[in-house]
Amino acid sequence: MQITPPAAGFHDPVQQSQQAFRVLLDAMARPGRVLELSDECGRPEGLSPVLAAGLLTLADLDTPVWLGAGFDTDAVKAWLRFHTGAPLAARPDQAALALLDAAHVPALDSFGLGSDEAPERGATLLVQAPSLTGAAAMTWRGPGIRESVTMPFCGLDVALWRQRAQLASVFPRGLDIYLGCGRQVIGLPRSTTISFGEA
Repeated sequence: MQITPPAAGFHDPVQQSQQAFRVLLDAMARPGRVLELSDECGRPEGLSPVLAAGLLTLADLDTPVWLGAGFDTDAVKAWLRFHTGAPLAARPDQAALALLDAAHVPALDSFGLGSDEAPERGATLLVQAPSLTGAAAMTWRGPGIRESVTMPFCGLDVALWRQRAQLASVFPRGLDIYLGCGRQVIGLPRSTTISFGEA
């Protein structure tokens, strides 16, 4: 029986992981701004370049990863294990990092939000979106944003955005979210507040 090896990862691990980390850091520092990776990495079919790079950069032996619907495949599991050694979380609330498709994001309160003593233990969600553009549907405000920025829903259900808006009340606990499409990414830190129907 022939065993198919996992897809390739970074072809230049040091350079590409540093570049990906800078992009991810910048995205969180500037919520709502679309940033782009300059390079791609090997990845399983169906996984966007930017989220693949995000996994390779953020996941390690001490980072439990939960794979949502569409990504809980043998190919993704083998690729993740081979390149990062990250353990797979059995449930969303056990994950430090979650890989999700925009069409299949579970309720946000099913993920760990951290505690008052250790808010940094809140999960980071990597969400693959069909697009990062579209009609303005909500307003983001907070650190890293000059006054406000209007944003589209990026393929996520409005109910999820309302759940995320309500999480502002538990800050500094919460979730950090990356929305990725192709090589582009938008960061949404837990410090950002969301409102609807405002310019």
